[in-house]
Amino acid sequence: MKVAEFLLQSLEANGVRHIFGNPGTTEIPLVRACRDRGLTGLSYVVALSEVAAVPMADAQARTRRALGVVNLHVAPGLGNGMGNLYTAGIAKTPLLVLVGGQDRRFLHTGPILHGPLEQMVRPVVKAVYTLNGTGDVAFHVRQAIRAALTPPTGPVVLICPPDLLEAEIDAVPIEVRPARLSGLDPADAAAFAAFLRDARAPALVAGEDVHWAGASGALRRMAEAIGAPVFSGPYTGMLPIDTASSSHAGYLSPGFAAIGERLRAFDALLFVGFRNFRTTLYSEADLPQRKAWIGHDPSVLAADGEFELARIADLDTSLAAVQRLLEPDARPEGRPAPVRRLPPVGVPDAVADVFHPSRAIDALLRGFRGAIVFDEAGLSTSDVRQFIDSGAGEYLINGSGGIGWALAAAVGGAIACPDRQVVAVVGDGSSLYASEALWTAVNQGARLLVVILSNRRYATLNEAASRLADGPIGLFSLEPPVLDFSGLATLHGMAFERCDSELQLERFLEATAGRVAAPTLLELRFDPSIPPVTAARHF
Repeated sequence: MKVAEFLLQSLEANGVRHIFGNPGTTEIPLVRACRDRGLTGLSYVVALSEVAAVPMADAQARTRRALGVVNLHVAPGLGNGMGNLYTAGIAKTPLLVLVGGQDRRFLHTGPILHGPLEQMVRPVVKAVYTLNGTGDVAFHVRQAIRAALTPPTGPVVLICPPDLLEAEIDAVPIEVRPARLSGLDPADAAAFAAFLRDARAPALVAGEDVHWAGASGALRRMAEAIGAPVFSGPYTGMLPIDTASSSHAGYLSPGFAAIGERLRAFDALLFVGFRNFRTTLYSEADLPQRKAWIGHDPSVLAADGEFELARIADLDTSLAAVQRLLEPDARPEGRPAPVRRLPPVGVPDAVADVFHPSRAIDALLRGFRGAIVFDEAGLSTSDVRQFIDSGAGEYLINGSGGIGWALAAAVGGAIACPDRQVVAVVGDGSSLYASEALWTAVNQGARLLVVILSNRRYATLNEAASRLADGPIGLFSLEPPVLDFSGLATLHGMAFERCDSELQLERFLEATAGRVAAPTLLELRFDPSIPPVTAARHF
């Protein structure tokens, strides 16, 4: 068979159902092979840019907890996608990145699009492999898949010269079986149980490894058994515990001072599947508590001081083992009741002729309860986290702190989960980074609602400016001219609704009843002078 067909069959054998890509000349052999083979379970989904294609594949991998695949066009296309490859790396997404190298037969002539692909991408991915000849194809294809799926998971690049994709090889596509972590041995399980049992008020801080290990249920059961809160680390890409859990305590704010204050009441911190505190603005760390860690990533960083106990282990089986040891005396006398959610913030009272962003977010999330939510809502993100009712892994953010990910990612999530309602909540500035992803949503008939929070400002930057400078900066504005998002919807053939009032939003929510019939763009327009009620938590 041809190398291209071997590659496609290998992907299918490893559970891949979609390849997302923005193909060019060097990708024609792969796209043609995908078309000609007529795989019933594998299809090529075209995006209009690499900026959109990478988040689509990233989101498919996150929502399915499986290998995602994106196809990028040689050097310029790889460059276009690298910002979102960085984001996929932060979230530890097992993403196979197929890059179309140039035809090897005329590399010596310096052809157009040729570039140092390995050097370009190596800093932001887990590993890079290049297909050099028919003798190494099977090895490198399997090795790239294995590397992406081996904990700690992450994006891996496979460079595929188009002339080699046309060559014939004699190899059998197989399912790759990556190495798996084992659970804690009895002595280590006992040590973690003692760490929690000896604490007066323990707290858990969870990160992405919980999601990739499928350990959300084990985390919830253990935390609830001992009455400990579970905080999501700042910028954790996938919600690690159900919001319905009595132990869910929300996301920590991305600043050491705020983190220290939030965790002050606890005397022992167990970091679960967590690598480091990703913070935004500088402040001093103050975390004097005893600390322990368990997870997948050996590059873990202790926030302040050292861990007294740290192990690399499978989280699902390890947490269950620790819980069993704690069950006889799970909740000692004197332990405080679990901290649930963030500090309470009520929905503002309705005021005539005022369309309050916090009331809108609360109504939207109630109206689409049960949806998979992709959040890049800017200054309203803390409101989303305050009011959301979501299952573990069903609230997703980029995790890297960049913007321009969520809209395109929601398209990939909707394609991956056609039986679910997917909602993207994005700021008006964020929505412009990869708005071409809307074309793919319509082209694929994705059941997607994109909600654009339109305040005509880069409100997040102005919140930062109020702390770092002398107040809002005029350049951080999106007017004039005022953007007309109805034109964007028309351009891509999407259904469009605009709400300028609470009454209009109520009518939209009543009409949709938690599920849109077609890809829909909903613009909510607010007075920029009215901040979300939780805006102070953003930094």
